[in-house]
Amino acid sequence: MDYRIPEEIVEEVRLHSDIVDTISDYVRLQRKGKNYLGLCPFHAEKTPSFTVTPEKQIFYCFGCHTGGNVFSFLMRKENWSFLETVENLAEKHGIILPEKELSPREKEQQTRRRRWEEIHDWATGYFHEVLLHKPEGEPGRQYFRQRGIDDETIKQFRLGYAPERWEDLLEALSARGVSPQEVVQAGLALEREPSEGRSRGFYDRFRNRVIFAILDSRQRTIGFGGRVLDNSTPKYLNSPETAFFNKGHHLYGMHRAHQGIRERGFALLAEGYMDVIALQKAGFKNAVASLGTALTRDQAKLIRRYTGRVVIVYDSDQAGIQATLRAGEIVRDMGFRVDVLSLSGAKDPDEYLKTFGVEEFNKALAQAEPYIQFKYHVLIKTNPPGSAPEKAELVRELAPDIVKVQSPVEREGYERFLSLELSLTLDKVQEEIAGFDQKTAKKTADKENLRQKQDIYVKNRDNINRCANPSSDEVSVSDGVYRAERFLLRLLLEQLIPLSKFKADLEAGFWKVPYHQQIYTHIEKAPKLDNGALPHMDSDALLSKVAELMLEEIDLSHPERLFQDCLKQIHSLKEEETVEELQARMVDLEKSGDLAGAFALLKEIGERLRSGEN
Repeated sequence: MDYRIPEEIVEEVRLHSDIVDTISDYVRLQRKGKNYLGLCPFHAEKTPSFTVTPEKQIFYCFGCHTGGNVFSFLMRKENWSFLETVENLAEKHGIILPEKELSPREKEQQTRRRRWEEIHDWATGYFHEVLLHKPEGEPGRQYFRQRGIDDETIKQFRLGYAPERWEDLLEALSARGVSPQEVVQAGLALEREPSEGRSRGFYDRFRNRVIFAILDSRQRTIGFGGRVLDNSTPKYLNSPETAFFNKGHHLYGMHRAHQGIRERGFALLAEGYMDVIALQKAGFKNAVASLGTALTRDQAKLIRRYTGRVVIVYDSDQAGIQATLRAGEIVRDMGFRVDVLSLSGAKDPDEYLKTFGVEEFNKALAQAEPYIQFKYHVLIKTNPPGSAPEKAELVRELAPDIVKVQSPVEREGYERFLSLELSLTLDKVQEEIAGFDQKTAKKTADKENLRQKQDIYVKNRDNINRCANPSSDEVSVSDGVYRAERFLLRLLLEQLIPLSKFKADLEAGFWKVPYHQQIYTHIEKAPKLDNGALPHMDSDALLSKVAELMLEEIDLSHPERLFQDCLKQIHSLKEEETVEELQARMVDLEKSGDLAGAFALLKEIGERLRSGEN
């Protein structure tokens, strides 16, 4: 069932959502004149080309040509729909939206979701209260004290403790009107099967465990991780996956780390909950961890929202090394720059910080080695190459990683590294890797051919669509017409010329650039563009074009004269095109022997040329 937020409410949300404040949560902006500059969050760059204009409430990147308003920025950055963006901004600024009309199925889903969130919120508060204030929380307090965690950190991460009794959480939630079945559905309790002498019942999933609340980007609890305090197994226990929680889609600590990742320029990827807490407590605000599972592509995508670089700092045991290799392969294949921080003298980052301190950790971090070099050292430690065949095998084992390196300079750097480490000539190393590359290319030839055919189909389809609904600027017009159309659109967007006045001069086929026509159509539908508003558009590409247009350096000091000059330029060029068409038709008539028709066209051409001179 469709749901539309009234335009006046959308406008209220936009007016309350300052674009500089909003984008500053994602990009470090510096003021330059009337605008703000920063590194573009949508492509890798070293020189800032990302511009935010508070006066017009728009952004535009001159590098990747992405632009728009506060809504389109969040839609692109957070992968939200327009509706989700407006809802989240409204919630942030305390703006009440009209109730959405839901289908029965949607209402049921929404009710279940809210109840699930409510139960998790109550459970978080319960575990937290037990840890901080209840006598039965002493084992948890003792554990965290031994790990160097103070009360302030406990509050920041909403840490808790689940007592050893079988039904503590069930009883606490029951007092709030939550049934045992609801607690089971939330993943916080289990149902006991009846056995001899025992009836069916329910018991808490988490018992005698310190509790780590897993929070989403909205700071809401979506699940829990629990570490046991005795020798029972499993050592770590996570909430089960439900309709509302998939641990492969979340990272522990990301709710606090996203700003640190943007500021530091990389994510520090650890293994465990305590590693993240210790790292963030020590000032490494960019630390996150996967939720007791191997890193997934979905988790890597979360990191990619904020950076293109990952430093992996997993445990130093054999299991940690293998996990590092697996995680490194995933993020490398996704185009990240991947480095590995190896911590000697400690089993994990938490222990290293306690033993050696922050300064030594920073020194070690500065020495983090590229993933390929780390993998090389792991391989030679397991099977030191002595003979030429063993060296060749080692090069072949690293070849899949090296051939995926896009930069020729970086790729040659790894080839030189292997050449020096293995006492081989650079030519031979490159030849061995090239041989692997050729074999791989041959194996994937059929796939590549299929992809090329698909690309041809897509291009043909896009060409057809472009003809049916033109949205590209790939159109042949004179520079004069192109500029005149842009100046006219800018005058309309800035409301320096009334739309009604422009319509009086408008005629069919006026716009020669297709996307100029599309922009004008949106202006017609939403003529009230004051206070920096841009016309609402479903197309990100078109909105980027508008943002680009709004940031062009155009002298608007005499809008009426500019308006008349643009119209004159367009009409003049259109008249020239008409004369050229008439001349071509006249030649055709002469060739066919229709001299009377040719003479009539000659007369019309003369009249047009004389009127153009006046």
